[in-house]
Amino acid sequence: MTNITKKTWIVTLIILLVVSIIAILIYRSLLPSETKQSNEPEQVKAQLIESSLPKTSDIALATDSRSQTLLAQLYEGLYVFTSGTSVRRGLAREMSVSKDRLTYTIRLKETKDADGSPVTAQQFVESFRRVAANETNSPYGFLFEVFENGRAVNDGEMKPERLGVKAKGTDQLVITLNQPVTNLKELLAMSVFYPQPKSGDWRKLVGNGAYTLETMTKSGYTLKKNKQYHQQNVVTVEQVDSRIVADHPSQWRTYESSTAAILPLQESVETQDDQVSRPTYQKKRSGVFYMAFNQKKTAFRQAELRHRMATALADKEAIQLPLGYAGIPTDRFVVTDTNVLMPEKVEKQKKNQRNTKKQRIEMLNFDDPQAMRIGKQLESYLEKQLPDIDIVLKPLAIEEKVKKEQSGQYVMTLTGWMPDYPGPLAYLNQFVSDNPLNSVGYQSDAYDRLIKKARQTRDMKKKKALYHQAEERLIRQDAVIVPLYQTTEKLYVSDTIQGIEVPIYGPEYLLRSMKILK
Repeated sequence: MTNITKKTWIVTLIILLVVSIIAILIYRSLLPSETKQSNEPEQVKAQLIESSLPKTSDIALATDSRSQTLLAQLYEGLYVFTSGTSVRRGLAREMSVSKDRLTYTIRLKETKDADGSPVTAQQFVESFRRVAANETNSPYGFLFEVFENGRAVNDGEMKPERLGVKAKGTDQLVITLNQPVTNLKELLAMSVFYPQPKSGDWRKLVGNGAYTLETMTKSGYTLKKNKQYHQQNVVTVEQVDSRIVADHPSQWRTYESSTAAILPLQESVETQDDQVSRPTYQKKRSGVFYMAFNQKKTAFRQAELRHRMATALADKEAIQLPLGYAGIPTDRFVVTDTNVLMPEKVEKQKKNQRNTKKQRIEMLNFDDPQAMRIGKQLESYLEKQLPDIDIVLKPLAIEEKVKKEQSGQYVMTLTGWMPDYPGPLAYLNQFVSDNPLNSVGYQSDAYDRLIKKARQTRDMKKKKALYHQAEERLIRQDAVIVPLYQTTEKLYVSDTIQGIEVPIYGPEYLLRSMKILK
């Protein structure tokens, strides 16, 4: 081989080697990302299906469960609802209370917002003042009435700075009440008490919770693990993708045919598709459905017919309401209280005391299939038990039904109540004579005195006993309403998922401690 030929061969070999290396590099760059070798651990992701997007990012205005649920992933308050009615410490390290049970000092944990700035006691002060202020017009403003000057601030008679809350340094929050409460920790676990001094667009929120909001579109949103969250080791799922599917049959089909891990279905929703499979959780909620009688109408102005209906509806097993997974029968209005009400002894009335002419009574109802099935069963059962009664069902869209109830344009209604804050007052206060929500026209000095006395009593056992007496008067003695069932919510969860918390109050679920099994 000549020198020229040898040099040519070497150059050619080098060129071929370089070309081969370049080709390999190009080929590897075109490979899908999952086939590339990487030292980074694979991200743990979960997908959930929901019926709608949340309505507002403002804790002061978030009355819908979708908003409260998403806010609960982005923020953490002083205390946090866990499964059931219990709470755990969130940002509160410890709480001390004065002997008169009116001043609480809460020391905060050392935590940060998602942007790295420290969470301070002053943030809570500014947030509480904003929500309680009259100009905010928050539907939850009344919750601050237990704070010193709370009612005056909420009514606009005092400036928010007069509210009974102040910061003592950066890590101590001092709350002054105007009356003792039995459930301050549970109250402070509500979303309205998150540290959100100001609100804005969802994507601009800077929270302190387990997750941050990465994106939000009409079709869903994406959550990312908050790298500043104070309990990093608890959060093992790096990303949660929410997919919006509007109607319930489609939700169920999507859940069955996809890799979605979670499918929450609202209370009182029942479709033929989801009846065939038992939900992972049938969790009790704070809601209660009941029969309400308008005492401004002739039929129920006197207690006699109310008592007759209450007696007829006392045997919940005999009624056989078609609840499915939508609820659990109850005779309590304050359904979160497990104590038993003493039944009132009602003497059976003779048949010859009844009118021979049937009395026609219209009953408002919701227009969804589940409520209509329940309404038909109640109609059939009551007409059988009370032959002199002719019940006429009137199903209405929820907006029209609420308007008729609030304006008193009804005789009898199958309705519901779901307080999103804890305690018996959340149920009972609406029936005080001058309460704007008192659509049944109930006027009772005795009931009003019981509620007022309970609110002012400092002894916790006596306070609970007084609320219990008020509920007994409402249901047994005066037969103002007849509780039928406590609402439940169905939550379908893949068998690969563990650790989801399902509270009775507030958010539908908490994803903080969710784990995906491999």
